[in-house]
Amino acid sequence: MTRTKEDQVELLLTDPVALANHSLQNWLQLSRAEVDELQLAGLKRRFAEMRERIPVLKKLADAEGVEAIERLDDVVPLLFEHTMFKSYPPSLLEKNNFAAINKWLGKLVTPELAEKIAAVDVSACKGLDDWFETMDRDVPELCLSHTSGTSGALSFLPCSVREFEKASQVRRLYAWNMSGPDTPDPDMHTAYPYYRKGYLSHLRGVGALVKALLPDESHFHPAYPTTLSSDVLHLGAKLRAAHAKGTLDRLVVAPELLAKKKAFDQQQAEMPQHLANFFDDIASRLKGKRVYIGGTWNLLHNMAKAGLERGLEGVFHPDSYIATTGGAKGVVQPEGWREEVMRFTGAKALHESYAMSEVVSGSHMRCAEGNYHFAHTAIPFLLDPETSQPLPREGRQTGRAAFFDLGADIHWGGFITGDEISVEWDQPCACGRPSRYVVGAIQRYSEKNGGDDKITCAASEQSHREAMDFLNTLEG
Repeated sequence: MTRTKEDQVELLLTDPVALANHSLQNWLQLSRAEVDELQLAGLKRRFAEMRERIPVLKKLADAEGVEAIERLDDVVPLLFEHTMFKSYPPSLLEKNNFAAINKWLGKLVTPELAEKIAAVDVSACKGLDDWFETMDRDVPELCLSHTSGTSGALSFLPCSVREFEKASQVRRLYAWNMSGPDTPDPDMHTAYPYYRKGYLSHLRGVGALVKALLPDESHFHPAYPTTLSSDVLHLGAKLRAAHAKGTLDRLVVAPELLAKKKAFDQQQAEMPQHLANFFDDIASRLKGKRVYIGGTWNLLHNMAKAGLERGLEGVFHPDSYIATTGGAKGVVQPEGWREEVMRFTGAKALHESYAMSEVVSGSHMRCAEGNYHFAHTAIPFLLDPETSQPLPREGRQTGRAAFFDLGADIHWGGFITGDEISVEWDQPCACGRPSRYVVGAIQRYSEKNGGDDKITCAASEQSHREAMDFLNTLEG
């Protein structure tokens, strides 16, 4: 079947695995020229669709005088820095003023969704857990998540359920080693060394993967059968931030939150028993079965160490898919962690990727040569770390990573990271994949600069400040 260029762009944005006819080999071998052409067309279309419809994007585009996208670099002044997603006044959370937070959220999304968000009655919400549960129930197409809040403030990410589905379908290409739409279901299980549910972006992603990869929920085996409390995570982030600033004695904690903290402490006390049950389950019911296990490297390593201490080795089928990405910021990876994960699981390979919560479609897979190949669904940019102006898309360049998430369909997908990366734009990788890739180590600028990382937006400082002010004008 011959597809027009418009059809191909539509698939890249709405059903990317269909672009490769549900074949992993086809996906990996999409040519650079084809991907470049489709990505630029997809970016033009996303901007045309969203410029007048997402309030904070319109504010920034008006200030910068950007009316249309002709080249990829035209979008750089419109890439959001990470502070955009946590720019709500912190007092709103302290007062459980979720109606005002919803108003803030509405300026980051399409008008149809903003209208639904505004209509939700959140007046009875006593904290984050209540709020997320209410939003899930009343706006089912929205999959609101949050980051870990290492700075003391949580970023709220307004993604769609469909965004997570599209990303999970791409991951299924890899996990099932798909050769077409009729690839048989491998009857996978997931052993997951963490909580069953939660609103942390990683847990949201796991929830979507379970639906895409497993026959049903009974094939999902979490270590802890409860929901991870976002309220307790937020309290932990605030405690760390107050401790770092020396203001711990001034921190006021609401009684409801203290009660949640006590419940969480009780969960912690029960964890050893849950963990024992988890490993018993693995050793009996999942022995020799093909599993998908995804998590940050430290989560996988801790699971492997605990399993090896119990005498468990080579537990799963060799064709199991073990996937890992970053995490545990600031923690040095110990020697031999990969080997311990492989020894415990018995899998033939460990599949590593470079990803971030804010770019749902951007899981950049590491090849046998040790390079991270850019996902077709996320356009990479390399920015000057001082000015955030785009660096040339040629040769080998080092700078600040930024991305445009083409999968983002209800919010603007442009995002500047805190990562320093080196990109090889021209030289093909020895692994044989035609896509461009990251070479060498990925480092956070905050770690490089002694904890400080001030992102300078490519938009003029005035334009960016006006957009942030606009986002936080909550009255009226």
